[in-house]
Amino acid sequence: MDLEALRTLIVVVEGKSFTKAAKALSVSQPSVSLHIKNLEELFQTKLIDRSPKHFHITPTGEIVYQRAKQIASIIEKTHEEILSYHNQLTGSLTIGASYTVGEYILPSLLKDFDQNYPDIDLQIYIENTEKINRSVLLHEFDVGLVEGQVRSKELRSFPFLEDEMVLIVPPGHPIREKNNIKLSDLQGHTWVGREEGSGTRDIMDAVFRAYSINAKKLITIGSNHGVVQAVQHGLGLSFISRSIVENKFGENLMVRLPIIQSPNRFFSCVLPAEGELSKNVEVFVKTLKDKYNMEK
Repeated sequence: MDLEALRTLIVVVEGKSFTKAAKALSVSQPSVSLHIKNLEELFQTKLIDRSPKHFHITPTGEIVYQRAKQIASIIEKTHEEILSYHNQLTGSLTIGASYTVGEYILPSLLKDFDQNYPDIDLQIYIENTEKINRSVLLHEFDVGLVEGQVRSKELRSFPFLEDEMVLIVPPGHPIREKNNIKLSDLQGHTWVGREEGSGTRDIMDAVFRAYSINAKKLITIGSNHGVVQAVQHGLGLSFISRSIVENKFGENLMVRLPIIQSPNRFFSCVLPAEGELSKNVEVFVKTLKDKYNMEK
């Protein structure tokens, strides 16, 4: 396998130009074209469809491009492992965290990790659960921390912390006047939720299905803080993590709901299903398990 050709393909696809790729790689444009041609001959498929007016990666080209990124990431990790020989850990660690974890759980964990491994550079990306899982699968992130379900067989995961979901209701809302809330009292209201792909949204949707709750209207907001503020200002009801409400000083919004079993969930650590973990990922996982008193 020509690793240089794979690197060239990555630069060509991401820059959408053979000319730009040649400049970025400090090689001639014919060299770039030759690398792509060699890959097409190797895989017996056309990777890029281009003309003076357009540039399109083919479906099979997209497959090779994604695998090329995975291979490049593995090679980079190998370099880091060699540098970290004899436990002199250096290099970098890329962590993807879903919004709830990234905003309220991860900071204290990062402090513990940085104190023990100060020479490892940390890169943190906060996205929704669906995007985190996909990025770990593609080796764009070394490890993921999410609150949603992990459905891919190409990923492995383990829970590390339980989270409680609570109902929050605007001040002055009619529900607050009821002594015993019934399921019928939850029907026909405006609800505020996170975007699809968010673990928090998955929980709210699951509660709606389990208890046949019909919303009059659903307002989608792409941040936890935005959801709490929307409820605070009377926009609608929501199910959300207790840790979010408490951190955003929204305890006054919580309403006890005995008719619904507490829809608790677990925050999970996500890793690729196959392949050995780098030393940096191993020590991060160990830090995570130590912090939450998990069995090794």
